[in-house]
Amino acid sequence: MVFMGMGFELVVLILGGAYIGDMLDKHYGWPGYASLVFILLFLGSWFYHLLILLKKVNEAEDEEDV
Repeated sequence: MVFMGMGFELVVLILGGAYIGDMLDKHYGWPGYASLVFILLFLGSWFYHLLILLKKVNEAEDEEDV
């Protein structure tokens, strides 16, 4: 149940990173560096969030087994 919105979160974060990066690229005249950085930054934060959720679910399952 916890993971139902993960795909939507991932798409929104990637699109948001691309949008913010594109705005910065256009403002500073960069050839896509900011877009790449923001997409990777948001993707990395999503993976970190995923690991935290997996740890919580794993701990909850361990408590139920006892």
